[in-house]
Amino acid sequence: MGDAKVLDNREGEFALLHPVATPSDRTGGAVARTMAVLGALIRLGPGEHPLASVAESAGLPAPTAHRYLQALMREGAVEQLGPRARYALTDALHGPPSSTPAQPLQAGPPSPAVRAEIVTLQSRTGQAAFVYRPHLIGTPMRICAERAYGSHVDEILTSPQIALRSLESAPLEADAAGLAILACLGSVSDHKIDIAHVREEGHAIGPSPLQGRTMIAAPIWYGSAVAGSVALLAKDAPMRRAATRARYVTAVMDTAAAMSGHLTRSGTRRAS
Repeated sequence: MGDAKVLDNREGEFALLHPVATPSDRTGGAVARTMAVLGALIRLGPGEHPLASVAESAGLPAPTAHRYLQALMREGAVEQLGPRARYALTDALHGPPSSTPAQPLQAGPPSPAVRAEIVTLQSRTGQAAFVYRPHLIGTPMRICAERAYGSHVDEILTSPQIALRSLESAPLEADAAGLAILACLGSVSDHKIDIAHVREEGHAIGPSPLQGRTMIAAPIWYGSAVAGSVALLAKDAPMRRAATRARYVTAVMDTAAAMSGHLTRSGTRRAS
């Protein structure tokens, strides 16, 4: 695993962003490459694009990009046009030209699909898991939409009130859950931190509002718009083990990909 990259934000907090890639991390790598191909098509914009352009934008070899494009075509997210095998996102993923830069998860009771995914993440890792939605009126914030404490409920709920309030809502620049959203928002915030690595890696890692826990977060997508983020609050001790850290990152990215699939297929801002 590569060296950590430390990014300071305006409050003096920081995010440690670590590459996911390890020889055994095949699932996480597949998720990252899928997101890279989708991100390339989004950046290239509406219309048809040759394989070479998609591969270059995604930072992948052409054969690898082609393999993931074929998988996305089977899922109905990408279509192949013309005799020269040009690729385009389906209309549902591009959305209307007037769409806003974020389509947040709707407020209110969580859908069964969202609840099932977050409970699965908590069970898979044994750590506390959260889902956040962006609130972009005034100061851009991340607001908790769902949570799964597991066996950590007493420990978390007896934490200092200031920490609990930060878990529920905080500026996007405050922690990894917000940075995962912020990295996808373009010019919505005049952020003064370098979030390019969040975009590149597809996740953010940094301190959490709770002492002794680290936050791992990845964005949730509604087509080509960010809908929120999923975050894992992992205890610091297991996070010091490289294999465990990589496993947690993979679990978070798998969950984000699953939630994104639910949202995009349903055509709504809430998984159903």
